[in-house]
Order: sequence, then structure tokens, then C-alpha cells
Amino acid sequence: MVRDTGSKNAGGDRGGRHATSSSSSSSLQPTTGTATGTSHNRINEKIIAHLRELYTQPQTGLIDIGRKVGRQLLPPREKITVLLIGNHSAGKSTFINWYIEETLQKTGVAMETSQITLVTSGRRREQLGGEATVEAFPFIKDIVEEAGLKSSIVTEVSASRQKAFPLITFVDTPGLVDGEMQYAFDIKRALLNLGQMADLIVVFFDPIGQALSKRSLDIVEALQAQCGDNHHKIRYYLSKADTAGTDQDRQKVITQIIQNMCRRPALNQVAFELPTIYIPNDSDPLENSRVPNQIEELEMRIKETINHVVQNSLNQFKSDSETVLNSIDETITEQEKKRAKQLQFVLMGAVLMAVGVLLIAAGALALVAMLAGDTPTWHEIDLHASPWFWTITFASYNAVTLFMRLAGDSLVGQYAAPWTYVTLTAASFLAGHALAFKRGNVLTKAQLQALRTDRQTVKMSLENNFKTLYSTYLGEAVGNTRSL
Repeated sequence: MVRDTGSKNAGGDRGGRHATSSSSSSSLQPTTGTATGTSHNRINEKIIAHLRELYTQPQTGLIDIGRKVGRQLLPPREKITVLLIGNHSAGKSTFINWYIEETLQKTGVAMETSQITLVTSGRRREQLGGEATVEAFPFIKDIVEEAGLKSSIVTEVSASRQKAFPLITFVDTPGLVDGEMQYAFDIKRALLNLGQMADLIVVFFDPIGQALSKRSLDIVEALQAQCGDNHHKIRYYLSKADTAGTDQDRQKVITQIIQNMCRRPALNQVAFELPTIYIPNDSDPLENSRVPNQIEELEMRIKETINHVVQNSLNQFKSDSETVLNSIDETITEQEKKRAKQLQFVLMGAVLMAVGVLLIAAGALALVAMLAGDTPTWHEIDLHASPWFWTITFASYNAVTLFMRLAGDSLVGQYAAPWTYVTLTAASFLAGHALAFKRGNVLTKAQLQALRTDRQTVKMSLENNFKTLYSTYLGEAVGNTRSL
């Protein structure tokens, strides 16, 4: 279902209250330009910057610590992304210029360039080409490659700090028209992918252009379907409402747009608003009062999106911290079990190695005695050496002799018996060595201690920062701001 909010008799807010030109946005008065609005924007900037530092700080940041326990984390984005869509000359670039209070984007009725332009804030005025844009915004790399955008995307950097612009990246898209208009890239695929990435999608329908072109409606319908239950992510506005003529003319335009939208299944299932907006004429207040202008409502939607993203970033910080803490605890528990099992292997290996060494030594002595023809007796053993050593030697000698007797007098048997003994002795030694020095994926004591230190770091970071940052954010909202 479509709700008309563009005329004087249409509801100007979500509650469907009737609106007039002067009161249509009275409940949504913007804070930009005021001390309160500026303070709130700066608080949000500081919160996001502080969160990013907690993620990206070398060695002690969440990303580095998480990587040690197999967790791949991403820092919060510095800015929200606002995607602007509409036909040629729908007022997308004009709105950006008004918002940042700088003539950055070219405007006019003439056919504009068919490229995508990212407009973002920075320290100085600058323009970035396709390659530099991908480097500056790595999260759009896949979109650029899939839609073939490398030569059709640029970034305009402005030093403006008006309104909430330092927290926003606008994506100004090519005007959509039917007919033989060709683009150098897959325009539908590019806009759908950008829409998936964007935090807010703004669709401009203008009263004098091709607002209802088939291409425009196809893409808008696909975007709305893509948003799914998050249908408030996409917002619709009748732009350039001051050029629509009389109130009756403007109502006809709104009705026509509504009827065409309702024919689309994905759009007919969503109740959406169609506020009327235009760039106010500061030199003629009377003209501004003639037509309802809810451009401040759009400004507030952008601000709400920023607040929503800040809240999500704070919640994600807590979630990521808890995930890393749980992973560290699991790793430490697993490593302690591995170390206990490794100790068992070391003891078993030491015993087998000791047996192997003694058998090698005893067998060698027994072999020498056998070759010399001097068979030791218990009386000689007591006279020549300690009882325990010669007991082992005597036993080894008899073992070799027994092997040879069992093998018989054949040449093969005489060689097989000692080699079998040697093989068993070597196997005992090598098996003991393998068990004693088997490490596997076991951390050392120093590495375990470092992991416990990392755990303490993450725990303290969560305890010291989450409540403070949230208190700062909420304090600003209720007028009791805590400084960062």
C-alpha cells in the first residue's frame, strides 16, 4: 500500500498525521546548524573513531587479538553510505550540494555523466579516480569488479563539515532513462549491489522528468524486494516539488506515481511515504511557504540512520569482545588438555628411550663377549661390575643367544636373530624419541601466558569502554553528556 504525504492534506509522518507547508516537519526539526546538533554529530564522530582504534590498534586491538584465536573481525565503518537514485535531473546532485553547503556536484537539466560518484568528507578538496576510489573504499572492490565500474566510478572529497556530512558518504548514481541510453557498466547490477551495501537508499521522483521510466521502476522494485523486512531502509521523495505547478498539479503527479508504483508487486506490498521536497529559496520565504517542503524530514532520516549505525557499532563491539574472550577461554582450556596429554607422551617416550639405550648398550657388550668367546658367569659378574648393570648385560646376552639358538645353525638364522634384536631395540628408542619430542599444535608456557594477557586486555577494554561510550551516546540524547 502506498501512502501519499506530498500534498497539504496528506500525512507527513509515519503516524499519518495531516501536514501543512509550515507544520509538516515541525516534529522533525533538524538540529544541524545548532549547538546541539553540532555537538551530537561530533560525539558520534568521536565514538566511531574511538571504536575503530579499539579494533585496529596494533598488538592490543581486537582484530590482532582475534586473529590469534582464529576470529576474523572487521572494524566499524567510519561513515554511513547513502545511495541516491532517480532519473536524470531528479535533483540528486542538487540535494548533495545543499546538504554539504558547497557546489561540488554539477547540476542541470542536461544529460549528466553516466558515472557513479562517491561524495565524502576529507581534509582537503580532491578528486579520486577509479583505482584510488577502490583503495579508499575497499568494501566496494567486489562491486566495482562485478559490474565493471573501474573506469566509471570517481570520488569527490570535500572539506565541508556541514550538518552530519563528516559521517556520510553519498553515492550519486547516473540518471535512469529508458530507450537507447547505454551505460559503460551493468547499471542494474551495480545499483543492486550498492543498495545491498548502503545504510540508506533515497529514491527521488521528480514531477517534470521521466520519473516513471520502466528502467527506474524495475530497479526500484528490485531494491525494495532486496531490502526484505528492512523496508524502511529505502525512502521515496517527490523532488523538485516547487516546480510541479499548483497544488492540484502536484496532486496529479503524486497520484500518477502512486498508481504506477502499485502495479509493481514488490512495491504494492510495502506501505511507503512520498514526502514532497525541494531546495528552499532563502531569498524568498513566501515561495517556501507556498509548497509543503519536507526536506528536513530527509535530513532527519539521515541522522536517524547515523544514530542507528552508531548503536549497532557499539553493540557489535560488545559482541566481538565477548566472542574473542570466549575463543581465548576455549583455546586456553584446549591447550591445557593438550599439554597434559603431551606430558604423558613425554613420560612414555622417556621410558621407551631409556629401554632402547640400555638394550643397545647391553646388546653391544653381550655381542663383544660372544665374539671374544668369553661367556660371563654370575660369579664373574659379581666380581667385575655392579650387579644391576651386568644383570641387564647378562640378560641381553642370553636373549641374543636364545634368538640364535631358536634360529638354528643356518647362516640365515644366525644373521636374522641379531638383526631382529637390533630392530626391536632401535624401534623402542625411535618410538620413545618420537613420543618424547612430539609437540603438535601445543603452545608454550610463554605463549599461553601471552594469551592470558590478551584476555585481560580485551576484558579491560570492554569494561572500560563499552559503558563509557554508551553513556556518552545516551547522555548526549538526554542532555547529560559524558566526555570521551
